[in-house]
Amino acid sequence: MLVLVSNREDLTADWLVLELERRDEPFVRLCTEDYPSKIRIGWTLNDAALELGESTLAAEDVTAVWWRRSVAPVIPAGRSPGEMAWAAGESLAAWDGFWEGVNAHWVNTPGANAKAESKPAQLRAAKRLGMNVPATLITSSRAAARSFVEAEGTVVCKALRSGLIPGVNGDRVLYTQPVDPQMLAGLEELGPEPYLFQALVEKSADVRVTVIGERVFACRIDSQSTPDASVDWRRGSAEDLHHESIELDEPTTRRLRDLTAGFGLRFAAIDLAVDRERGYVFFEINPNGQWAWVEQLTGQPLASALADELLRR
Repeated sequence: MLVLVSNREDLTADWLVLELERRDEPFVRLCTEDYPSKIRIGWTLNDAALELGESTLAAEDVTAVWWRRSVAPVIPAGRSPGEMAWAAGESLAAWDGFWEGVNAHWVNTPGANAKAESKPAQLRAAKRLGMNVPATLITSSRAAARSFVEAEGTVVCKALRSGLIPGVNGDRVLYTQPVDPQMLAGLEELGPEPYLFQALVEKSADVRVTVIGERVFACRIDSQSTPDASVDWRRGSAEDLHHESIELDEPTTRRLRDLTAGFGLRFAAIDLAVDRERGYVFFEINPNGQWAWVEQLTGQPLASALADELLRR
């Protein structure tokens, strides 16, 4: 049985569900908000299963897993905060234990996802493979950041893991943004948390690459057509930016396959830029990146390729 592990708000998972339904392929979608209240675990030394209301999913029956966007266990209110935190920890330990015992084809394993999400590990791996990688500094020191800016000229600042910053008055997004000496001079301290600084890439376009198994799909994004999207194309509206399928050269394709495989991944979304002088420049690899919008705007058969990978076809 093919199992999709995500959450109800994951629209990308909906896109794959449509493809599997079109093919009339059986699957189970687990919305992890339902655990542990509606999804219950039964585990012994000999077997394990998930109780899903009126049905049961045995670990030994799982043939493939798409590990998409699992959320933390949701513990019903009514206990003290400490007790709820304890219950969530116990639930997560059981959840992880169940999946560690599933011998299936994974896209991707939680462990591989976690390893690949490390920006320092990504950047060094890409450099070892011979990719162009911008000069990078990770620091919480204003003095070090100022020296880096003076050495590199215009630089950008970006998040190390998540650009979504929760707040009392709502969440805000930390986009990639330029940093200049005047901006740093106005700061007494960066804060105790480190930031990632990179030399600004003078690019002519961005490229979104989706690696699925051995297949590599590349999409050129005309990010320089609007000022808002010029540094971080996510600040613009995707529908307003021209998207075009392109073919990467063989050395770049090989390096991206090797980068993906090196982290133990069968799926990855990779962000590159087209440098006006040096060709492709590597920014990051996302083991759980979005892809549905690329298929919608370019017609690339990403859902079909992902279904093929999960079904080993």
